[in-house]
Amino acid sequence: MIAREDRPGDKRLVGYVTGTADPAEVRAQLGERLPSYMVPSAVVVLEALPLTVNGKLDTRALPAPEYSDADRYRAPVSAIEEILAGIYAQVLGVERVGVDDSFFDLGGDSILSMQVVARARAAGVVCRPRDVFVEQTVAKLARVATVASGDDDVVDEGLGAVVATPIMRWLQNMDGPVEQFNQTMVLAAPAEVTFDDVPVVVQALLDRHAMLRMRVEDDGAGGWSLDVPEAGSVQAGDCVESVDELSEAALVDARSRLNLADGVLVRAVWASATNQLALIIHHLAVDGVSWRTLIEDLNIAWAQHHSGQPVALPVGGTSFARWSSLLDDYARRPEVVERLEEWRQVAAIPAVLPKAQPEDTYVTAGQFSASLDVETTRLLLGEVPAAFHAGVQDILLIAFGLAWTQFMGTGAPIAIDVEGHGRNEELGPQVDLSRTVGWFTAKYPVSLRMGGLSWGQVIGGDPALGGLIKDAKEQLRALPDGLTYGLLRYLNPEAALDDPDPVIGFNYLGRLGGGAAELSADLWQLAPDSFALAGAAGAVALPLPHTVELNAGTMDTADGPHLQANWTWALSALDDKQIGRLSELWFDALAGICAHVRNGGGGLTPSDIAPARLSQRDLDELQQQYQIADVLPLTPLQQGLLFHTGTAQGGQDSDDLYAVQLDISVTGALDPERLREAVQTVIRRHPNVVASFSEDFGEPVQVMTTDPALAWQYVELDTDGGQDAHAEQVERLSTAERVAVCDLAGQPPFRAALIRTAENTYRFVLTNHHIVLDGWSKPVLLQEIFVSYFGVRLPAPVPYRSFITWLSEQDRAAAQAAWRDVLAGFDTPTLVAPSGRMALGPRGVAEFHVSAETSRLLGELARSCRTTVSTVLQAAWAQLLMWLTGQHDVVFGTAVSGRPTELPGSDAMVGLLINTVPVRATIGAETTIADLLDQLQRAYTDTLDHQHLALNDIHRVTGHDQIFDTMFVYENYPIDTAALSAVDELTITGFTNREYNHYPLSVQAVPGHEIGLRVEFDTDVFGEARIDKLVERFKRVLEAMTVDLEEQS
Repeated sequence: MIAREDRPGDKRLVGYVTGTADPAEVRAQLGERLPSYMVPSAVVVLEALPLTVNGKLDTRALPAPEYSDADRYRAPVSAIEEILAGIYAQVLGVERVGVDDSFFDLGGDSILSMQVVARARAAGVVCRPRDVFVEQTVAKLARVATVASGDDDVVDEGLGAVVATPIMRWLQNMDGPVEQFNQTMVLAAPAEVTFDDVPVVVQALLDRHAMLRMRVEDDGAGGWSLDVPEAGSVQAGDCVESVDELSEAALVDARSRLNLADGVLVRAVWASATNQLALIIHHLAVDGVSWRTLIEDLNIAWAQHHSGQPVALPVGGTSFARWSSLLDDYARRPEVVERLEEWRQVAAIPAVLPKAQPEDTYVTAGQFSASLDVETTRLLLGEVPAAFHAGVQDILLIAFGLAWTQFMGTGAPIAIDVEGHGRNEELGPQVDLSRTVGWFTAKYPVSLRMGGLSWGQVIGGDPALGGLIKDAKEQLRALPDGLTYGLLRYLNPEAALDDPDPVIGFNYLGRLGGGAAELSADLWQLAPDSFALAGAAGAVALPLPHTVELNAGTMDTADGPHLQANWTWALSALDDKQIGRLSELWFDALAGICAHVRNGGGGLTPSDIAPARLSQRDLDELQQQYQIADVLPLTPLQQGLLFHTGTAQGGQDSDDLYAVQLDISVTGALDPERLREAVQTVIRRHPNVVASFSEDFGEPVQVMTTDPALAWQYVELDTDGGQDAHAEQVERLSTAERVAVCDLAGQPPFRAALIRTAENTYRFVLTNHHIVLDGWSKPVLLQEIFVSYFGVRLPAPVPYRSFITWLSEQDRAAAQAAWRDVLAGFDTPTLVAPSGRMALGPRGVAEFHVSAETSRLLGELARSCRTTVSTVLQAAWAQLLMWLTGQHDVVFGTAVSGRPTELPGSDAMVGLLINTVPVRATIGAETTIADLLDQLQRAYTDTLDHQHLALNDIHRVTGHDQIFDTMFVYENYPIDTAALSAVDELTITGFTNREYNHYPLSVQAVPGHEIGLRVEFDTDVFGEARIDKLVERFKRVLEAMTVDLEEQS
């Protein structure tokens, strides 16, 4: 039985038998005798097992099983994964989605992510659109999603006063009949629907979605007073009318009946001859995202009503009223106000076209529509944005900028007024706008400079086009959050941001209509002629906000998705022919970008790798060396280790000082190839463990590749050799492994070696440079290796990037202040080694144990003082340092896990998260043991939220380059060897861990029945006899501490 990965990410146990056995029967019998994770996914019957020339099993020659179509993806295994996978498929319009398929690679976007969230919530699974963006796959999203408890707060009905949002104030400032400004959709109804059913389902919409009932009145001060009454205050029967067929006259008549003051924001026209329903909703109450919710709810209401059940639509999340209040508060926040100058610069870009004239209205405007082919649309929905690590809207907008640059014939920047969905849920805790109906749109200006290429290069997908796309993407990424523009302009009068809007408008509505999986005659759905029919309702005598405006959306049809472009323009400025050319230029630019990607174009840009700081030129150079998956900056400790590794000199062990080596003894029928594959699987999960380090660009970075390679070797020792010979060979190999991982410029920083010393007897040696792994990661790493070895599917990993990002977001000044307070008045560094040493001496190690009785009493002491054993041991070490140095104010270093509790999944991360921080103890003549413990505990509490600060930064606040040279570490991450060998197949009989640092004296305390003490020392500073004396004194201090708390220390 071997573990195979015949498809990337799909690892399975496969069994091979000879003879005439029935594979299904073999699997069934194995299922009765083996744990579930050891039962093969498939059994292959062979005439004979393939052998190598040496007569051993040739695993590479074993054939792959013939999986059925159902096995060509990784299926969900948990209930949450099952729910999310089904929702992904529904929203994306595909037959099914595997748990490792990326939402965005399959054509998802920010708007569709809200549908995922809304449908998940309806199914009892809670997540946020941001989670979909960050996690992307079902497996990863399931890890952060939670199950609705059913104990939610009172439903936010959104009744009462509503604060006018920026987009509402923009509309209020327009001249003309704003009371008729609407969005209209024409829906094809199921065949069974009759006119009598329409008021029932429309009433359900009116009662569930508060903004559909909003009343708008003059507030007497030149503004609007907005108010939402109770459900039931608007009757659907008063809003619905019937005609034979939809006509321009019928739609215009219905639109004219909208009445803001009376709360009539919805009109519905039923066409009995065509079974169509036109919903005309005032724009104040609806936007493009809202329509998805309304159509979903229409189908829910119809299904319930049609089956004779009471209509009860799913509750919403955050109401529009609460959201508008949050916006009003947020508009004056410092982080918004500080974006003012950036917006001033963008808004000041000169227009490239004359502005629309007063006679240019939606009634007189030119209209033109065009549709892009399915193949190109599919590329634009998935492969192309994925290649550039961008969104669909980014690519469409960049092509739009290219088209305008070519159209205008200049290299001047193009100012574009962009509409975003505006549903920024990060503004407040527990904000959920995924099912909220209202006008959330955020308008903001964008400036794109797109010159430098010939049009032939653009439409031909020339290699140089990639650089232009990347530069444009970075221009977009450099802009502030688009929401803040409207907040400053309309909700913060002091900002005085009143430049004219750009005369060119762009709006991508996302995917419209049901996905291919949803196109059913039993559902209400967008009618194919919806936009054509709705044009009459939208032709209101309001002035055009833009000289040219493009509204685009992806229409899902039975043939596949089509990008639909709807152009609106001022006839005073442009004619039909010019717009036709613009439309062609846009589609040609999109096709050129697709061709560029099909020819291998794409790549990362600086914003993708933040908080790493590399220029595009640096990144392009780096991408010539590696197939890059990600680039991260180094943590402060990593930077220090990289520096020390580059400057290590002197001493017989200095070449591999930072090499950490775990040597595990294993007995049993171990399969070397299966173990190699298990380690490789774990490396793919945590590519930072084999990262490459580059110092070529100023700031050192670590590079993760798309296909991280494992440095592996399998060695079979001569069975005729004796134990001494074997020990020598193992040590020689282990030494070579340590030296290799310290060659950070030329070798991977993690290696694995399996050494067969006898029949069913092995040494499994894992070696890494300390720069990629800490001690807390080792148990996680080992558990994943052995779980993977036994064929158990691992949960989605927590990426190391999330820690690096968290670290970059911490308040450095606050952390420095906290450490400055704790170390205030510390004058003399606590150093035990002679000053001026230029090289490290050979490392020595001695191990000791504290008696069981003293260990027990230390635990009781900790409990009685409401502290930890670690703090008690630190107090003892401080007293020893006082004796050793003659100082009464001492500092030593300790290692902290660096795994913040507020960072989800940090306890399961694999990487270097630890940090070294100082511990200070001031011991006076009157200081008691209880005082000292309290002092240490208070200092720990005061700095707990700031343990991430780099040691160099802590040194700076004291004014010293170094304040200690001893370490005391309490190890509380023991490796559970019993759990790792909890099956009969393998047994871990022992392990040793080799780990050093550059300090002349370090103590590692290990919890247990008898507390273990591992003392590491520089033999040029301390001899063994002196170490014995220090440890004996340390033990006496511990014993004395347990006798009398009030004894002076």
